[in-house]
Amino acid sequence: MNRQKLLGEEKISKLLIQFSVPAIIGMVVNTLYNIVDRMYIGNIPDIGGLALTGVGITMPIMTIIMAFGMLIGVGTSARISLKLGEHKREEAEHHLGNAFVLILITSVIITVMGLTFMNPILRLFGASPETEIYAAQYMQIIFLGTIFNMLSFGLNHSIRSDGNPKIAMFSMLIGAGTNIILDPIFIFY
Repeated sequence: MNRQKLLGEEKISKLLIQFSVPAIIGMVVNTLYNIVDRMYIGNIPDIGGLALTGVGITMPIMTIIMAFGMLIGVGTSARISLKLGEHKREEAEHHLGNAFVLILITSVIITVMGLTFMNPILRLFGASPETEIYAAQYMQIIFLGTIFNMLSFGLNHSIRSDGNPKIAMFSMLIGAGTNIILDPIFIFY
Protein backbone atom coordinates (compact mmCIF):
# COMPACT_ATOMS: atom_id res chain seq x y z
CA MET A 1 0.00 0.00 0.00
CA ASN A 2 1.43 3.40 -0.89
CA ARG A 3 2.25 5.77 1.96
CA GLN A 4 -0.32 8.45 1.10
CA LYS A 5 -3.08 5.86 0.85
CA LEU A 6 -1.95 4.38 4.15
CA LEU A 7 -2.05 7.83 5.79
CA GLY A 8 -5.55 8.41 4.45
CA GLU A 9 -7.08 5.05 5.31
CA GLU A 10 -5.27 3.61 8.34
CA LYS A 11 -6.76 3.86 11.84
CA ILE A 12 -5.69 7.07 13.56
CA SER A 13 -4.66 5.27 16.76
CA LYS A 14 -2.28 3.02 14.79
CA LEU A 15 -0.85 5.97 12.84
CA LEU A 16 -0.42 7.95 16.06
CA ILE A 17 1.75 5.23 17.56
CA GLN A 18 3.53 4.57 14.26
CA PHE A 19 4.52 8.23 13.91
CA SER A 20 4.85 9.45 17.50
CA VAL A 21 7.18 6.75 18.84
CA PRO A 22 9.94 7.40 16.24
CA ALA A 23 9.45 11.17 16.68
CA ILE A 24 9.83 10.90 20.46
CA ILE A 25 12.89 8.68 20.11
CA GLY A 26 14.38 11.17 17.64
CA MET A 27 13.83 14.10 20.00
CA VAL A 28 15.33 12.22 22.95
CA VAL A 29 18.33 11.33 20.81
CA ASN A 30 18.66 14.99 19.82
CA THR A 31 19.06 15.96 23.49
CA LEU A 32 21.87 13.42 23.76
CA TYR A 33 24.15 15.65 21.69
CA ASN A 34 24.57 18.20 24.48
CA ILE A 35 24.56 15.60 27.26
CA VAL A 36 27.32 13.55 25.63
CA ASP A 37 29.35 16.70 24.93
CA ARG A 38 29.03 17.67 28.60
CA MET A 39 30.10 14.22 29.79
CA TYR A 40 33.34 14.37 27.85
CA ILE A 41 34.05 18.07 28.42
CA GLY A 42 33.52 17.76 32.18
CA ASN A 43 36.31 15.16 32.27
CA ILE A 44 38.99 17.34 30.66
CA PRO A 45 41.85 17.48 33.20
CA ASP A 46 42.35 20.82 35.00
CA ILE A 47 39.77 22.85 33.01
CA GLY A 48 36.74 20.52 32.96
CA GLY A 49 34.67 22.63 35.36
CA LEU A 50 35.22 25.92 33.55
CA ALA A 51 34.77 24.31 30.14
CA LEU A 52 31.54 22.66 31.30
CA THR A 53 30.24 26.01 32.52
CA GLY A 54 31.14 27.52 29.15
CA VAL A 55 29.18 24.80 27.35
CA GLY A 56 26.23 25.29 29.70
CA ILE A 57 26.03 28.94 28.67
CA THR A 58 25.65 27.88 25.04
CA MET A 59 22.53 25.75 25.54
CA PRO A 60 20.00 28.60 25.05
CA ILE A 61 21.82 29.69 21.88
CA MET A 62 21.69 26.16 20.51
CA THR A 63 18.00 25.98 21.39
CA ILE A 64 17.36 29.18 19.41
CA ILE A 65 19.18 27.71 16.39
CA MET A 66 17.12 24.51 16.71
CA ALA A 67 13.95 26.60 16.98
CA PHE A 68 14.62 28.19 13.59
CA GLY A 69 15.03 24.73 12.08
CA MET A 70 11.80 23.61 13.74
CA LEU A 71 9.96 26.72 12.60
CA ILE A 72 10.75 25.98 8.97
CA GLY A 73 10.45 22.19 9.32
CA VAL A 74 7.09 22.04 11.09
CA GLY A 75 5.53 24.67 8.83
CA THR A 76 6.80 22.91 5.72
CA SER A 77 5.67 19.48 6.88
CA ALA A 78 2.15 20.81 7.42
CA ARG A 79 2.07 22.23 3.89
CA ILE A 80 3.53 19.03 2.44
CA SER A 81 0.97 16.89 4.28
CA LEU A 82 -1.87 19.02 2.96
CA LYS A 83 -0.60 18.86 -0.63
CA LEU A 84 0.00 15.11 -0.46
CA GLY A 85 -3.52 14.67 0.93
CA GLU A 86 -4.80 16.61 -2.08
CA HIS A 87 -2.71 14.33 -4.37
CA LYS A 88 -0.59 17.29 -5.49
CA ARG A 89 2.87 15.73 -5.17
CA GLU A 90 4.57 18.36 -7.37
CA GLU A 91 3.36 21.16 -5.14
CA ALA A 92 4.52 19.22 -2.07
CA GLU A 93 7.97 18.86 -3.66
CA HIS A 94 7.94 22.59 -4.42
CA HIS A 95 7.33 23.32 -0.72
CA LEU A 96 10.19 20.99 0.18
CA GLY A 97 12.51 22.86 -2.21
CA ASN A 98 11.46 26.18 -0.72
CA ALA A 99 12.14 24.87 2.78
CA PHE A 100 15.57 23.67 1.73
CA VAL A 101 16.48 27.10 0.32
CA LEU A 102 15.02 28.91 3.35
CA ILE A 103 17.03 26.68 5.71
CA LEU A 104 20.19 27.40 3.71
CA ILE A 105 19.62 31.16 3.80
CA THR A 106 18.65 31.19 7.49
CA SER A 107 21.61 29.03 8.53
CA VAL A 108 24.07 31.22 6.61
CA ILE A 109 22.65 34.33 8.30
CA ILE A 110 22.81 32.68 11.75
CA THR A 111 26.37 31.47 11.11
CA VAL A 112 27.64 34.86 9.93
CA MET A 113 25.87 36.79 12.71
CA GLY A 114 26.90 34.24 15.33
CA LEU A 115 30.57 34.22 14.37
CA THR A 116 30.65 38.02 14.01
CA PHE A 117 28.98 38.80 17.34
CA MET A 118 29.90 35.64 19.27
CA ASN A 119 31.54 37.20 22.32
CA PRO A 120 28.83 39.83 22.92
CA ILE A 121 26.18 37.12 22.52
CA LEU A 122 27.97 34.88 25.01
CA ARG A 123 28.29 37.71 27.53
CA LEU A 124 24.58 38.46 27.05
CA PHE A 125 23.85 34.85 28.04
CA GLY A 126 26.03 35.09 31.14
CA ALA A 127 29.57 34.14 30.15
CA SER A 128 32.24 35.40 32.53
CA PRO A 129 35.78 36.26 31.37
CA GLU A 130 36.92 32.84 32.68
CA THR A 131 34.25 30.82 30.84
CA GLU A 132 33.90 32.94 27.69
CA ILE A 133 36.91 31.36 25.97
CA TYR A 134 35.50 27.84 26.41
CA ALA A 135 32.01 28.85 25.34
CA ALA A 136 33.47 30.61 22.28
CA GLN A 137 35.47 27.54 21.25
CA TYR A 138 32.38 25.37 21.53
CA MET A 139 30.07 27.85 19.79
CA GLN A 140 32.49 28.37 16.92
CA ILE A 141 32.05 24.70 16.02
CA ILE A 142 28.28 24.91 16.56
CA PHE A 143 27.94 28.02 14.37
CA LEU A 144 30.06 26.45 11.61
CA GLY A 145 27.82 23.37 11.75
CA THR A 146 24.55 25.31 11.85
CA ILE A 147 23.71 24.50 8.25
CA PHE A 148 23.92 20.74 8.91
CA ASN A 149 22.04 20.99 12.20
CA MET A 150 19.21 23.01 10.68
CA LEU A 151 18.97 20.85 7.55
CA SER A 152 18.80 17.72 9.67
CA PHE A 153 16.29 19.06 12.15
CA GLY A 154 14.20 21.02 9.64
CA LEU A 155 13.95 18.39 6.93
CA ASN A 156 13.26 15.53 9.35
CA HIS A 157 9.71 16.83 9.72
CA SER A 158 9.27 16.67 5.94
CA ILE A 159 10.46 13.08 5.91
CA ARG A 160 7.81 12.26 8.51
CA SER A 161 5.11 14.09 6.57
CA ASP A 162 5.91 11.92 3.54
CA GLY A 163 5.08 8.85 5.64
CA ASN A 164 8.62 7.80 6.68
CA PRO A 165 8.90 8.32 10.45
CA LYS A 166 11.47 5.54 10.86
CA ILE A 167 13.84 7.08 8.31
CA ALA A 168 13.63 10.40 10.19
CA MET A 169 14.38 8.61 13.47
CA PHE A 170 17.31 6.63 12.03
CA SER A 171 18.87 9.77 10.54
CA MET A 172 18.86 11.33 14.02
CA LEU A 173 20.27 8.12 15.55
CA ILE A 174 23.13 8.11 13.02
CA GLY A 175 23.97 11.72 13.88
CA ALA A 176 23.94 11.03 17.62
CA GLY A 177 26.03 7.88 17.20
CA THR A 178 28.58 9.78 15.14
CA ASN A 179 28.69 12.47 17.84
CA ILE A 180 29.33 9.86 20.56
CA ILE A 181 32.19 8.33 18.54
CA LEU A 182 33.82 11.59 17.39
CA ASP A 183 33.50 13.57 20.65
CA PRO A 184 36.36 11.89 22.52
CA ILE A 185 38.54 12.02 19.41
CA PHE A 186 38.07 15.75 18.87
CA ILE A 187 38.02 16.71 22.57
CA PHE A 188 40.95 14.69 23.85
CA TYR A 189 43.12 14.20 20.76
